[in-house]
Amino acid sequence: MLRFIALILCFAVPAAHAAAVPARELVVIHKTQIVAGIAPKSDEHFQTSLGHALAEAMGRPVRFLGLPRKRLASALEAGEGDIVCGYLPEWLPGAFDWSRGFIPVGDVVVSAPGVAPPHAIEDLRGKRVGTVLGFRYPDFDTVLGKDFVRDDGLSESRSLQKMLAGRFDHVITTRITVNNQIRSGALPRNVHVLVTKDFLTMCAVSRHGHVTTADVNAAIDAIERNGTVDKLQRSR
Repeated sequence: MLRFIALILCFAVPAAHAAAVPARELVVIHKTQIVAGIAPKSDEHFQTSLGHALAEAMGRPVRFLGLPRKRLASALEAGEGDIVCGYLPEWLPGAFDWSRGFIPVGDVVVSAPGVAPPHAIEDLRGKRVGTVLGFRYPDFDTVLGKDFVRDDGLSESRSLQKMLAGRFDHVITTRITVNNQIRSGALPRNVHVLVTKDFLTMCAVSRHGHVTTADVNAAIDAIERNGTVDKLQRSR
């Protein structure tokens, strides 16, 4: 009988010890404001809140790793972090995997007040357009080719400032950025906005991290079911 009890204890102690080991943290890589320019506070809040929500759905603590945009892909490839969210494969090429799409984004061209607005991407042929340094714009590259005249700034907000200062007449940005800029008073309400594409961005998942694509997709399912994604989107 004593031998039987001892045998039970031998198995119970390691099991209890294993249960006490805390869950490995989810490391969320994000673009630093210092390099990207002054990002809208709502976007910073969205990325942070999304990281917390995904980590909670996975039952993990979370840590954020801020890096320059040009370091995002290499850090993810090296396993320095687990995920980068809010991108598409054509925006962030690299040797990593992708979750399903779930973050609604609208690409737009915003034009200065009093300027003849474009009705399609083709109308921007040969015209200087405000863009962000290091960002890729596949649709514009495809349609305009060598006639895509970029004027790179450090951030979308900086490009919008240059547009209002008369440096150029059009800026490629997102609907959320325009709404935030109008709400804050940085953009006048009579700017023209051409929607060029609506799509769902994803999370890039490191192949050398501590979560799988299946883990991330399951967490996305959970935060969609409980309404967190809609709530975060409304707060942007």
